[in-house]
Amino acid sequence: MMLISVAPAASSYVTLAGVSTPTMQAELDKWAAQTLDEASRLVPDEIAAHTVQATGHAGPVILKELDRGAYDLVVLGTRGRGRVQEGFLGSVNGYVHFHSKVPLLSVPDPPSASP
Repeated sequence: MMLISVAPAASSYVTLAGVSTPTMQAELDKWAAQTLDEASRLVPDEIAAHTVQATGHAGPVILKELDRGAYDLVVLGTRGRGRVQEGFLGSVNGYVHFHSKVPLLSVPDPPSASP
């Protein structure tokens, strides 16, 4: 099993908010590391898992890892935003679905408890 977390590249526009690009990138990388650490703690001890932390656009980064390794299945979460929001914001799940040669299993977020 492989777990991957991809931090987006920091935009140069963050400087308009008084934050340096390296500082923002460090925060994004920290978020990716924490996400990866939380996910790896959920893997049972009897399952061998390695982790990959990367920076960039998640879809292409995931595809690069898929090409590098010999994977049988990709499991990705979905936010269930709907077609309009995905059209504006993009979808990692959709990108991987259309570009990967490896089968994809999409797992939706659980329903929200709030109305």
